[in-house]
Order: sequence, then C-alpha cells, then structure tokens
Amino acid sequence: MYVVCNEHLEFAIEEFVETYEQPPDIYELHKVSFTDWTSPQICHYCDRAPRYLVV
Repeated sequence: MYVVCNEHLEFAIEEFVETYEQPPDIYELHKVSFTDWTSPQICHYCDRAPRYLVV
C-alpha cells in the first residue's frame, strides 16, 4: 500500500506491479474513508501532501 502525491503516483504504480505482479487499485484520498485507518499526512516518497492511495 502506498499513499502518494501526484508526482509519485506513477512510481508507486510501477513499484506495486513489480512487487505483486498485478495492477493496483488507485483511490483519491479525498473520496475514500475507512473507519480504522487514518491517511498519512505525507507522501510515501517525499514530504508533500498525499493525494492517492495505491493498493
């Protein structure tokens, strides 16, 4: 699972496919919510605000 900014979305997709050998599901963070999960405040790869959840 990756929580990433716009700039790192493609990188996260590539890494996910390389690891799991299948395409990920991609969600915009502002459109999803989970009861037992709080989104990280920074991108997995940098200090920017995240926009996407790649799972």
